[in-house]
Amino acid sequence: MSKIINRIIFVDDDTIQHMINRKNLQRIKPGIELFFFENPHKALEWLDNNQADLLILDVNMPEMSGWDFLDLLQKSKNQIEVKMLTSSMDPSDIEMSLNYAMISGFLIKPLKNEIMAEILGVLP
Repeated sequence: MSKIINRIIFVDDDTIQHMINRKNLQRIKPGIELFFFENPHKALEWLDNNQADLLILDVNMPEMSGWDFLDLLQKSKNQIEVKMLTSSMDPSDIEMSLNYAMISGFLIKPLKNEIMAEILGVLP
């Protein structure tokens, strides 16, 4: 049986994707708690004091890469499942992900509703 996802934190510099993802996820699973951060430093601060079931993390951001974010997150001892978000599947990203036990997969931008429904355990 898969883990129930009720709280998701997104760390991505694309605010338009935040709006689209919020709308789609609330339609897929009404009542889900969603937290969006464009600034990875603010997201790390939030994770110091809050819990979430899933972190969706952009690989490429201007302030820090998703990999740098994960390095800092690991130092905080925060245990959270992570799905990396990318617009292109670079084989070196997949290779890099093997260094992080918390990564459970990759998601391609833009997020498809079917994929998110599957992650959330919601049947179509």
